[in-house]
Amino acid sequence: MNKLILTTGSDFNYLNRIVPYLNSISQNSNFERNVLIFVEDNQHINSTLDRIEINKINIKDIQSLNSNKCIQHGDFLNSIEFDKSTDDSDVIFFTDGDIILQRNLTEDEINFYKNFKDGDVSVGYNASPTDTLLDESNRLGRTGFVSPEIRLEGWDKIKIYNTGVLCMNKKTWKKLLSRYIRLFPQIDKMFYHYAKQQWLISYIIGIDKDFNIIEMSYETHNHRHYPSPQGTYQDKDGTVYFNDKKVLFKHKW
Repeated sequence: MNKLILTTGSDFNYLNRIVPYLNSISQNSNFERNVLIFVEDNQHINSTLDRIEINKINIKDIQSLNSNKCIQHGDFLNSIEFDKSTDDSDVIFFTDGDIILQRNLTEDEINFYKNFKDGDVSVGYNASPTDTLLDESNRLGRTGFVSPEIRLEGWDKIKIYNTGVLCMNKKTWKKLLSRYIRLFPQIDKMFYHYAKQQWLISYIIGIDKDFNIIEMSYETHNHRHYPSPQGTYQDKDGTVYFNDKKVLFKHKW
């Protein structure tokens, strides 16, 4: 039987900023495993966390290292501990660290994600449900570099997603990682802003027919990188709701 796994990442310098999220996971998670992937770079983590496993990855084992050491494109699979303890059918959520997990998964959500097939990818909207790669490319700042490996047409038809919460099974994560590693050196030269990582992930899943995008609702992932969608509100305790339902992942509120 496959497992539902909640995963996030941090290096030593980011640990203090991720503590609120880790505390919310300890309190509210009913995922079968909760895992912090710790990026080791001459600094080590010795603490233990309530209900959260710590799996380590040495920085030299990250195949596509970017400026902020973010491993959301699948490089977390290069943690030997994590790789050995997961199966290809396990469904893995990898998330940013500036998040609060507000509640348990519902039974319907558990059944939905447990039935993910190879190629299924769940991810939520960026600025809006109509936001595109072209829109994001203008926000990132183009350097003028052009790569023959990156399709230039159709950016206005392919959606840009917020990859702060990204879900697929391990076999599909492997596929994403292999494509990302090949293309990131080109994308790195095409855009200025570090969110180019998000652009590339959206590009890969948007053009490659091996991926089937299942758009994540605002009830699952609700962020404030852009104005909140209609139907979103926050109560006096700081809890965020969408259409009167408590949001699962509250992001950057």
